[in-house]
Amino acid sequence: MPAPAAMPRDSLSLGWRQAALRLEATLRERAGQVPERVDEATIAADYPGRDWIVAAWRICVVFSDGVTRRIDLVAGAQFPATPVRTALVDHPEPMTWPHVESDGILCLLPNMAEWDPDNPSEVAMDLLNRSVRLVEELLDGSIIERDFREEFVTYWGYKVHSRGESLFSLISPEPPSRVVRVWRGKGIEIVGEDQDSLVDWVHRRFGHTVPAKTEAAAFLWLDAPLLPAEYPETAADLYRLAERMGEDAKSALEQAASREPDEVLALLGAIGRGGAALIGAKAFNPKRRKGRPRAPDEPLSIGFRPGHTPQPLLFGRFFRAVPVVRTLVQRCDADWVHGRGQDFRTNRLLRAMVVVVGCGSVGAPVACALAQAGAGRIVLVDPEALSWPNVGRHPLGAADVGRNKAEALAERLRTDYPHLTIEHRAFGLRQLISHDSDLLAGADLIVAATGNWVAESALNRWHVRQERAHPIVYGWTEAYACAGHAVAIGKEEGCLQCHIGRTGAPDLTVVEWPNRGDLYQEEPACGAHYQPYGPVELGYITAMIAETALDCLLDPPEQSFGRVLVASKRRIVASGGCLTKKWRSEFGEGDGGVRTVDRPWPAVGCAACAPGSLDEVA
Repeated sequence: MPAPAAMPRDSLSLGWRQAALRLEATLRERAGQVPERVDEATIAADYPGRDWIVAAWRICVVFSDGVTRRIDLVAGAQFPATPVRTALVDHPEPMTWPHVESDGILCLLPNMAEWDPDNPSEVAMDLLNRSVRLVEELLDGSIIERDFREEFVTYWGYKVHSRGESLFSLISPEPPSRVVRVWRGKGIEIVGEDQDSLVDWVHRRFGHTVPAKTEAAAFLWLDAPLLPAEYPETAADLYRLAERMGEDAKSALEQAASREPDEVLALLGAIGRGGAALIGAKAFNPKRRKGRPRAPDEPLSIGFRPGHTPQPLLFGRFFRAVPVVRTLVQRCDADWVHGRGQDFRTNRLLRAMVVVVGCGSVGAPVACALAQAGAGRIVLVDPEALSWPNVGRHPLGAADVGRNKAEALAERLRTDYPHLTIEHRAFGLRQLISHDSDLLAGADLIVAATGNWVAESALNRWHVRQERAHPIVYGWTEAYACAGHAVAIGKEEGCLQCHIGRTGAPDLTVVEWPNRGDLYQEEPACGAHYQPYGPVELGYITAMIAETALDCLLDPPEQSFGRVLVASKRRIVASGGCLTKKWRSEFGEGDGGVRTVDRPWPAVGCAACAPGSLDEVA
């Protein structure tokens, strides 16, 4: 959103003027001097491009080097709801000191900083004191190189020619320097590690009809981030930088230029504060630039047969003293997308494979959550098509009505998370067991949310025959989504059927309905039953089931367990229900709010897992 335009001080609200007078009084008292009101002409001259500044107060501070420097407190039209900022009027040349912008505005607070809007004068004094301390540290010099290096993306951003809005990187920002690949589409550039993985990503994101041509690019790993004085200005500077970095960097840059492309893209990676980051520079083929010494169609290899130009001569021609374009880079690699490079779970999840059986109002949100968490391969299984009554509580919408749920959801997730592998099977669970059991056997986790006891009973028996090598999470809701269940079947203790009756009734329910007859409502059609609850109520349950699935992926349970989410007492009563006697005897009434309870799932020697039952099933 653009900053509000400046306005005359006398047009500001009474509250603004009262807050400004209190700030002036506080400055007089604390600074021991009368702050100077900076006029509009001076504000415009000192802070060009900052139209949001409507007022400024200037004071003088004597620093430890004996020099008196002026500091401004500047305010916008939203003051005091937003705090003032401070500026060092007598600042050095841009990029001499970190945290000092080109017009002297000081960067003191992180983007998530909070302040007290009811005491703006104290906030302003705190910022003024921080400003004085910062300038003293800069005068000392001990933080200058450190902060320029640790926050190198910020300072590179002050000197870029492009903000990199459409330059995305899939590569892992780690050594060594190497040749990578770049795909260029309409107004977009994607950098990947290699041809195959890059093209896969592009096709998942944009469809298989998109041309898959890529070019070589260079990734240069810096042992330490660049200081502003080291930023490359020309293609020759970039080449010399690669030479200093070592043979890998130099070779990568040369290989990217060897086919005389229109431009060479170099991504530079380094470790800054908080981890690895990327910046970029583009060196253009001199034949494409204005003022070039050769004709537009004259190749750099002129004088030699194509492909036979001596390499030193070719690179000398390409990496000349012509300006580079410095650019920012947006990371879109999986490690960044799923935790900004700081979530230790990401690598493990990216190696995991999950089969989600049932892509309805429970299974589909769980699948979406697992994709967002970073499960590397997800296979969606469902035989049914999406219909209009599904849309109100399903991640898919009107555009997918009539399509198979698994297929449509897989397509959506592939587009949203092209670094993941999302597949689908447009058939039911029993067919999956009989025709694709290897898929089930290879999964790190199966999530079953079919709402069909016959199908899930068959899956449970298959699981027992497989000696329960990997966990299965079963998820379902009780009536009106007033309670939800997730049962994780591990290697030990009970199987699903140990606490589910032969007709699919669990041995423990949370809510009963003494004042209701049939819990299901009917459409004006034979056998068309449904329950009138929506996505908000259901969201608690699907989040709990997804959490259980995530727990099982990260730390596969040895022992089976159940997890139950209970809605608030208010909602249960409003729906016409109450807690069952058995639930209250085991877990109490609770405090009236939403709660989650874990419970054991012991073995009871049921018909599915009792000794000898496998022979009967076979």
